[in-house]
Amino acid sequence: MKQADILTPVAPYLSARSDTFLIRAYGDCVDADGKIQARAWCEAEVQREAPFIDKANPIDELVGNLNPVNKTFGRRYTVASFRWLHPSEV
Repeated sequence: MKQADILTPVAPYLSARSDTFLIRAYGDCVDADGKIQARAWCEAEVQREAPFIDKANPIDELVGNLNPVNKTFGRRYTVASFRWLHPSEV
């Protein structure tokens, strides 16, 4: 078996500089006395993509050569999915 035999079937799903993160968040709504009135949980899947926020810098630009916007904010993120969670899921 060759390396290409393994990579060829997954090639459509590969991309350079793409990372996926699963982020969960929780929040309470409290009244003036501090009593919890509502609770919510959510989950977002975000993907870091190859392009920088400001596309003036090419994808493969060295960090030292980035413009100020890209030095500060880096690469672009995209929300791939979002959903509200049931309390039994956390």
